[in-house]
Amino acid sequence: MKKLVILMLLAVVVFAQETMTKVNLDRRAENNLVTLFEKLPQDIEVFVTSDSIYIIEAAYPGNKIIKKLTASEYRSLIVRIPAERVILEDAQLPYVIGQTIHGISLYSWSLPLALGMDDWESALSLGLLMPLLYSTGSYLFTKDMRVSGGAAYGSFLGGIEGAWHGGLFFESERAIFPVSLAENVLDFTLAQKMGLTSGMYQRKFNHCAYGYYHYAALKALVLSDDWDDWGNTDEFLKVSTLLSLGEGYTSLFLSRNSEDLTLGDALFELRTGLLGAEALPLILMTYDLHREEASDARIYAALSLAGHGVGYLLGSKLSREYDLSGSGGVMIWLLPYLAHGATAALTFLGDNEGLWKSYPAIFLSTDVLMTYAYYKALSKKPLKMGKADAPHFNMALNPIGLICKDKNKSFENMPFLMFSYEF
Repeated sequence: MKKLVILMLLAVVVFAQETMTKVNLDRRAENNLVTLFEKLPQDIEVFVTSDSIYIIEAAYPGNKIIKKLTASEYRSLIVRIPAERVILEDAQLPYVIGQTIHGISLYSWSLPLALGMDDWESALSLGLLMPLLYSTGSYLFTKDMRVSGGAAYGSFLGGIEGAWHGGLFFESERAIFPVSLAENVLDFTLAQKMGLTSGMYQRKFNHCAYGYYHYAALKALVLSDDWDDWGNTDEFLKVSTLLSLGEGYTSLFLSRNSEDLTLGDALFELRTGLLGAEALPLILMTYDLHREEASDARIYAALSLAGHGVGYLLGSKLSREYDLSGSGGVMIWLLPYLAHGATAALTFLGDNEGLWKSYPAIFLSTDVLMTYAYYKALSKKPLKMGKADAPHFNMALNPIGLICKDKNKSFENMPFLMFSYEF
C-alpha cells in the first residue's frame, strides 16, 4: 500500500508540474516591466505558468532577478502608458559598423568635396584618413551609452537618405556631406529619445523612396506621353526631394507607436507597394508588345498608382496581422531575381517570340506566386497575449484525499478532481 501511495504521489507531482510559456513583449510592455526593478536590466523576459502566474526575469551581468505577478497584476501593469522610453538592448557595435561603412563609402569623398579643397593631395589625404577618424569618433561618442537597435539602423538609413536629399535638392556634390550627416544625427537622436525601432525607420525609408515615385507618377498623369514635356529638371528634383523628405518623417511620426512593426514587416510593405505599382503596367506592357503599339504614358501612371495603393494597403494590413523577421524580409526581396531567372529560363527554352512578348506577365505571375508562398511560410501570427490572458481550460487531479480519507478526517472534503475555465 505504501508503494502505491508513493507512486500516486509521484504521479501527482509529475501531473502538477508547472509548464511555462514564453510571452512576447512589445516596447510598451518592456518599458513598464522594468519599473519593477531598481536598476535597468540588460534584458528582460517573461514566462507564464499553467496556473496563470507571470514570471519576470531581469538579466544583469552575472545574475538574474526574478519577480512573480498574478495575471491581473501583469495586465494592469503592461497597459499603462509608459512615463518614458527605455533601451534594453545595446547595439553600439552595429552602430559603429554602420557609421564605419558610411565613413569608408560616403564621407571619405564627400567631406573633401564639401570643403571645396582644390589641392588634390590634401583632399586625397583627408579622404583616406576620414574613415578612421569617423569610426573612432562614433565609438567614443557612444562609449558610455546604450544604443538602441532603432538608433543604429535609423542613423545608417538617415545617412543614405540625407546624401540623396542634399545632392538632389541643392544639385551640388558639396551638399551631400552636411545633409547626410544632419539626417544621420537627427535619426539617431530621435530613436534614442523616443524609442523608435528598426521597423519604423525602414517604413520611413520606404516613404522617402515613395516620395520620388509619387511625384513622377502624378506628374505623368497631368502631362502628355511626350517625355520632353516634363519641364524643368531643377523643379522636378527639388519638389520630389521635398516630397520624399516630408513623406519620410511624416511616416516616422505616424508610426512612432507601432511597437509590433518588425523590420521584416516594413520590408514586406515596401515589397507589396512596389509589386502593386508594377502589376497593372506589366499586364498593359504585355498587351502593348503583342499589338506592337505603345499606350499613353498617363494610362501607365494611373494604373501604377492604383496598383500601388492596393499593394500598400495590403502590405500594411498583413504587417498588423502577422510578424515577419528581418531575415524573412530580406528573403522576400530576393524573390524578384529568382522570378526573373525562372522566367528567362522558360522563354529561352521555348525559343518563341510570343513567349518573349509575354515576358512581363509571366514574370509578374511567377513573382506574385513566389512572394505569396514564401510569405505564408515565413510569417507567423504575433503572440500579443500570454497564455493566461487567453480563455483556457484547467484540470487538476488530487488522489491524496481518496487514498488517505479513511485515516485522516481532514481529507474527507478534499476534491479528487477539479475543473476551472478562465476567461
